[in-house]
Amino acid sequence: MKSYLERGRKLLEESMKGVNPFDKYKPEVPTGVFLKPGEPLLDEFEELGLKELPYTGFVLIAGGLGERLGYSGIKVGLPVCTIEEDYCYLKYYAQYALACKQRAMKYLSEAEKKTFYVPFCIMTSDDTYPRTMQLLEKHNYFGLGKDRVDIVKQENVPALIDNSAKMAVDLEKFKVITKPHGHGDIHNLLFDSGVAKKWKDMGKKWMIFIQDTNALALKAIPSIIGVSAKNNWQMNTICVPRMPGEKMGAICKLVDETDPTKEIVINVEYNQLDGMLKEKWNPEGDIKNEIGYSHFPGNTNTLVFKIPEYYDNLVKTGGVIPEFVNPKYANAEKTVFKSATRLECMMQDYPKLLSSTGEVGFTMYETWFCFSPAKNNITDAAACVKTGIPSYGAAEAEFNFYNWTNKVLKTAGVEIEQHNDKQDFNGMQFAFGPKILMDPTFAITYQEVKAKFQGKCKISKDATLILSDQDASFNNLDLGAATMICKTGVKYPSDPVKFVPTTDADAEVMRIRGYKPSRVPMVGTPAKERTYIMIKPDGVQRGLVGLIMERFETKGFKLVACKMAQPGKAKFEEHYADLSKKGFF
Repeated sequence: MKSYLERGRKLLEESMKGVNPFDKYKPEVPTGVFLKPGEPLLDEFEELGLKELPYTGFVLIAGGLGERLGYSGIKVGLPVCTIEEDYCYLKYYAQYALACKQRAMKYLSEAEKKTFYVPFCIMTSDDTYPRTMQLLEKHNYFGLGKDRVDIVKQENVPALIDNSAKMAVDLEKFKVITKPHGHGDIHNLLFDSGVAKKWKDMGKKWMIFIQDTNALALKAIPSIIGVSAKNNWQMNTICVPRMPGEKMGAICKLVDETDPTKEIVINVEYNQLDGMLKEKWNPEGDIKNEIGYSHFPGNTNTLVFKIPEYYDNLVKTGGVIPEFVNPKYANAEKTVFKSATRLECMMQDYPKLLSSTGEVGFTMYETWFCFSPAKNNITDAAACVKTGIPSYGAAEAEFNFYNWTNKVLKTAGVEIEQHNDKQDFNGMQFAFGPKILMDPTFAITYQEVKAKFQGKCKISKDATLILSDQDASFNNLDLGAATMICKTGVKYPSDPVKFVPTTDADAEVMRIRGYKPSRVPMVGTPAKERTYIMIKPDGVQRGLVGLIMERFETKGFKLVACKMAQPGKAKFEEHYADLSKKGFF
């Protein structure tokens, strides 16, 4: 506590004097790697990343509630998509870790396979810890194993009410008022809990920090690990193009003006960026590049750390990340606060602990490929759309989850139909195409996706496809207005799904989207008509039974009965009654 208040007084004094933490640095455009699906460079880095999976672990930053979304639960309990029941963000992330484990096995010896697992750590808070544990226990830790999931809990810090770092007190409850310290606490928690050391001792090399409601970030994991491995970077950030002035942190290269040999590649918050650029980079500030975006890429806060060096740096600092303070002043003299403030820290400020150059980089992807967080309620999301910026709501996050798969499949040569007219869902407008849930167990790289769709494949705009089987693949798939589910080695049809607007009577997880799935009776179900299909002896002998049945199922037919038979002359006369009197019979 004493140290916290001493740091508080120092930072508050600097804030009052207007000290700029980047004052001695000159900004420059950073150098990184830009990857796109369908291009050889992505394939190269994904292949490198797959080989590093035996040495990888995941850290989920899950300290937030869903209040901003209009959701009363924890954010990791939100559905990623609604065409499958109980498919929440935490399940998706767990499935990804399990998919990594499956793929890592090919690089392990038989002895190593017996004890191997991909470690998974979750950062919670006082608000989210009980409900996170409840969600894990309800679903048996989503197959990860209770003893293989590390839970760390973020604590609050005292709120401060003046420049002397006097603590704010609730006089009625006789308690010090506290506030969150920021997600930079994760570094200290990983150090104090022993998790970082344990992972290092396990021989792990890469620690991936993922956010609570950005499912698309995991689409970039194999390739960003590959980039980190090839460049030997201590820290790598998933980035997206950003518009000049966009309210999103930017990655910058900062060169020390007093010693040009010293430089850092680091996130600069958008409210600090433009002024710094105008002063030392370009009088016009954050301007467009030749393709219309800012020269400085946007930070998604999905980070990759190299564990051995990361742990050594935590040992040197005790896991403490440099803090900052951002008081809102009530007077020009900056002596009175509008409300209590506190010291904060951000996990992306880790480069401040590094002493040499060339250790930090970024990997950029198009936004649709890796960034669509769910954080705004439906009213705020609609307002964002009206101003021409992404809504960052639950509705858009689910739409983009399907859109990612549609775009990647199209790049891989699959014919994807798309609705052209947008439909209104309580103020949010979308033109849905096929609704495809591609679980990580099915595929995690572009080449895996491409290899699973062979021949001439076509998926209609009204189709729904749930892919949760590592061994599933398709040859000349033609999926119409139907649902196909692929699980545990079986492909079976179900009623088609379409989205309809929600009402006040619907569940909260649907209302925050503005739409909900509605199942439409499938053509060919027993309630409407039955179709008799006979596969003749030559089809059986040639081993075509499965292929023939698959083609009918992909068209929406549901198999309700099947049997093998060796009919005699009487049965054939009955079956072909209209032909039995013909001379050729």
